[in-house]
Amino acid sequence: MATFRNACGECRYITPWLKESEAERRIIEHYARHHPDVVPGGAQQINGGGGGGGCGGCGAIALGLLVLLVIISLAGQK
Repeated sequence: MATFRNACGECRYITPWLKESEAERRIIEHYARHHPDVVPGGAQQINGGGGGGGCGGCGAIALGLLVLLVIISLAGQK
């Protein structure tokens, strides 16, 4: 299950990893208390919770290498 955290765009506050709705509620509360005249902004991070050990870009790298090998093999044929 994915968890989310939100970072304040005005200071260094970051919510803990939470469910999306809870992280959003906390950043809105933070803005209301510490930056009352500012529209809530900042950034949201997503932790996919896939258990780790994976490589996010490995599929793209493998596909790129495969295409490169095909190009090299075709270039070697006359």
